[in-house]
Amino acid sequence: MGKILIIAPFEIFPPYWGAANRIYNITKCLVADFRVTLLYVRYRQLLITEDINDPLVNSKHFRVTGITSFGKYSQIFNPLLIITGLLLSCRERYSFILAETGWSGLHALLLSLLTRIPYVLDEHNVEWVTFKRMDRGGKLGIFLLKFYERIICRFAYKLICVSEVDKELLASELNIPITKIVVIPNSVDLERFHPDTSKGDMIRQTLGLPANAPLILFNGKRDYKPNHEAVEIISHSIIPCVIKDVPDAKFLVVGNNPPSESSHDSLIFTGTVDSIEDYINASDVVICPLLSGGGTRFKILEAIACGKRVISTTIGAEALIVKETETHLTCVNNWDQFALEVIKALREDIDTEPGEGFKKKYGWAQATQVLKSHVFS
Repeated sequence: MGKILIIAPFEIFPPYWGAANRIYNITKCLVADFRVTLLYVRYRQLLITEDINDPLVNSKHFRVTGITSFGKYSQIFNPLLIITGLLLSCRERYSFILAETGWSGLHALLLSLLTRIPYVLDEHNVEWVTFKRMDRGGKLGIFLLKFYERIICRFAYKLICVSEVDKELLASELNIPITKIVVIPNSVDLERFHPDTSKGDMIRQTLGLPANAPLILFNGKRDYKPNHEAVEIISHSIIPCVIKDVPDAKFLVVGNNPPSESSHDSLIFTGTVDSIEDYINASDVVICPLLSGGGTRFKILEAIACGKRVISTTIGAEALIVKETETHLTCVNNWDQFALEVIKALREDIDTEPGEGFKKKYGWAQATQVLKSHVFS
């Protein structure tokens, strides 16, 4: 059985947000055929206790080692991680190093040069494009990030990305040979995310809401700028239009760092929840009013897997506007029209299980096959 060293720039337990979700599930895909070591920087994204009953944590083919963080920049370079990686590599004789996100790329590159072990880079986003959309770093910062990303991609044995859109960007903008780029879409745990009509009353009771209160859900980390912007849009541009027609509608925002008080009576902040699938199944509509960011959205895929109608912006649904999602996904970029689509979805009440095409394309079983045959073969 081969061995893989995975490097992550933050803790992934519990996998309550996009990047951690992807790393967690890719690791689960690999432990069936490889002995996997996860080496990560202790830079916490969510302060939640790790679930000691998690099947990945308890797998006999999985071990995890955390390295002390010296702040957020130690995600990019941490000498303790390099030293630990070298010691582990000498003892375990890994076949591959897997760098999760571009922020792990420098660690993987240095370890690969020192050990001669090839590294695979999993690009969750094309980072310089994401920074440009969020207007972060200025022109010089974006230029340097693009240069950094080109270097770590060029030296990688293989590149993994989340969509054909990102594959084209990596090839055209960073001059990466397209033959070494493999698309592994963000996918869904279909055993966890599926239609369940029993959750509606329970969640409404937990929130102190009437049994028939219409629920519109948005979920995401609030310390991530695109999600923070989306909450502002919901509060100021979407809620006022929706409650004119549906006055008893409630908007749920699920994610970390909830404010001490809500800016609107129809807006409820739950904080982080243990079972986001219950809140998705309890909701009537899921929304994704994003104006920036990158990659593909787990929140959309999980909602569709639960049979929910999703109203999103084009940016929010980037790379997901495909035939497998068309029965459940509507894209609108005008806020008045966005609100009208939410109202329409509330009135139609057409929760339906997604088709087999969606399950095949966006189930982790397919990703597992691609990883085995095209990346770690």
